[in-house]
Amino acid sequence: MLLVFAAFFAAEGIIGKDASVESGAALIRLGALYAPALRDGDWWRLGSYAFLHIGWAHILANSWSLWVLAPQLELTFGSNLTLGLFAATAVAGGAGSAFWSLHQGTAVLAAGASGGVLGLFGATAALYWRMRHRLPQDVQRRIVRAIGLNVLLIFAIAYAAPVDNAAHAGGAISGLLLGLIAPLPMLERRPWHTVAQAVLIAGALALAAMEGAAVAWAVHPRPRTLRGAGVEAQVPGMLVPLQPGLAGIPGEVLLEISRIDNPLQIEPGEDAVRIADRTWLRQRGPGNKGEVTRLAASDGGGELVVEMWCGADVCRGAAGERIYEQVARTARSVR
Repeated sequence: MLLVFAAFFAAEGIIGKDASVESGAALIRLGALYAPALRDGDWWRLGSYAFLHIGWAHILANSWSLWVLAPQLELTFGSNLTLGLFAATAVAGGAGSAFWSLHQGTAVLAAGASGGVLGLFGATAALYWRMRHRLPQDVQRRIVRAIGLNVLLIFAIAYAAPVDNAAHAGGAISGLLLGLIAPLPMLERRPWHTVAQAVLIAGALALAAMEGAAVAWAVHPRPRTLRGAGVEAQVPGMLVPLQPGLAGIPGEVLLEISRIDNPLQIEPGEDAVRIADRTWLRQRGPGNKGEVTRLAASDGGGELVVEMWCGADVCRGAAGERIYEQVARTARSVR
């Protein structure tokens, strides 16, 4: 798992040019959790977010936590079920985060193994509860003290740091519940253990499938259909539809399509470009912390408009031209 974390952190650095700095483009491409993308059909993000991290402190903290928690669970539950615990609770954390984002109407990029790590912590607490009668009193007190201190630390981080508390809660609660019903070799087998084992194995397979889908999409991002009032167009897959007629990457690029009833007039000497079967009037200028490019083309008695705000390298220069040219080629009026 640590090697997987490292591989995807390296991929973030290659795509975003610097893994220590948050890159919305890299996170979106590699499968970060983002509610608008889920609404657009990117189901795999419920699990693939768990392999991504934002900065060195983030990946080091989660890697250390995994290194501390996983070995004891592997010795007791076994490696397969421990992997299942991580996977199932990571997906549960992703579901909790997505539900909260959709309920609150927020759109925040989420990444990190914390959902699965908190799931392992919940399973560790469950393991202690199930094995407490076999432990000496002094060992019980030390374990309870360690669990209590970690719970206080988790609450302090939740209060003071910008973390995804919904993912943490979903992972911790599901880890506690699964840890209570998962089979333990040293305890008598119960009827529900077979079901719990199947759930954990299914969780591992589901997370593997989600990550496989995320990698396939990252290699070949599919275009998305953006629909506005009376107009639609194909936008690059990296741009996620946020609301009717508006798509983008948080903090990096926003693109809007619209149709205006006023007829377009292109005067001699103005910047006109030919894209597909239309002539577009192109206007560029400074915007709020970025550059704005506006394209307008005649469409019957009105005009089609493509407007893009750019604040990052992902949409500057030739890359930006490819984005708005793709949108202009596919823009059309709809009834």
